[in-house]
Amino acid sequence: MAVRFKKYYPKMCRDIDCKSRKGKYCPSDIPISKQSGNARKCGVWLVELFDDKRKWQSFAFPDVRSRADAEKRLALLISEREHGRFGIIKKKSTPTLAEFSEEYLTIIDSSKINTLLAKKKAIKSLTKYIGHYQLDKLTPFIVERYRIDRQKIDNVQPRSINLDIAVLRHMLNTAIRKGILEKNPCTGVKALKIQQNRDRVLSDSEIQCLMESLEGKDRLMVLMGLLGGLRLNETVKLDWSDIDFENKLITFVQSKTGKVVTIPLSGFLADELLKFKGNKSEGSLFENCVDNKVIVKYSRHFSKLFKELGIQDCTYHCLRHSNATLHREHGTDIITVQGLLAHSNVTQTMRYSHSGLKAKRTAIEAITNHVENLINNQGSTAVRTA
Repeated sequence: MAVRFKKYYPKMCRDIDCKSRKGKYCPSDIPISKQSGNARKCGVWLVELFDDKRKWQSFAFPDVRSRADAEKRLALLISEREHGRFGIIKKKSTPTLAEFSEEYLTIIDSSKINTLLAKKKAIKSLTKYIGHYQLDKLTPFIVERYRIDRQKIDNVQPRSINLDIAVLRHMLNTAIRKGILEKNPCTGVKALKIQQNRDRVLSDSEIQCLMESLEGKDRLMVLMGLLGGLRLNETVKLDWSDIDFENKLITFVQSKTGKVVTIPLSGFLADELLKFKGNKSEGSLFENCVDNKVIVKYSRHFSKLFKELGIQDCTYHCLRHSNATLHREHGTDIITVQGLLAHSNVTQTMRYSHSGLKAKRTAIEAITNHVENLINNQGSTAVRTA
């Protein structure tokens, strides 16, 4: 452990005691002080010692300008090393967002396929715009700039951007737990406001149109969404072993939470399943091998199919909205609907179960009749008074 003065030009100046004054032996490009006209000090004081891993290290500090300064810094480094804080002085290289995202994907819970795919999609967008930044160089301004670029360049909706930022926030929190980062730049970034759109619900005439027009696999898959409230990937992944015809039950794995859900099977849907089953005794109902590409294929298929039947702005998931709405309009209580849809809380169920126009019309007619009665009674009273 020592301190020493290292010259910038060791090959030419090793044996020359120049005292930092310019001479004929100095290189032509050595910097010259404008005030004195002499050569600027062409060296630096080094502090050298073994680090906490017994590796010889040399440090140069801008504020160390003499032997006394170097010796004081050496004593400080020795103290830090002895107390196990040597890493604070010798800062490790911080990975970029793109580099850390690869590690992040290996340590997160990958049991939920949809969640994993959504995170990979968000990370792809994040690395495209800000993947080259080191984690400790990310700031709220950079995050805000990312959101603006996503809206203007990619024309992405606020809901998708909020999901991207949620993934980034979780990724950076993971980096904090691993000791790579001290604070999360996403902490002060508020979510973008999302305009609440009315969820698409099928009318009675549209349901009749579907039942009259569809047959075979398409008809059965639509009935699974409309009568069972299943999501598209839950329907596609169904196996005949999931159908209990004796007890009239359907058991499947919920795509969002990974929980096993069991719902009753109506007699009508059981008959439709038996017609479709034929001589099959086992295996999948619709697809043997299901991945994200298969789900996307079916999603596009049903959107196109509904449009061809004259049902506009409708996707397969609208069948689930319609299922919840039909339950509520026919008197099913909110707790039962929550259990059938396998929602984690009632608030989520209330978003999907839409109050129909029938209930609203009844309410409007009730107060209208009351006001009309008041008007009529007032008129008769006026006649009697006259």
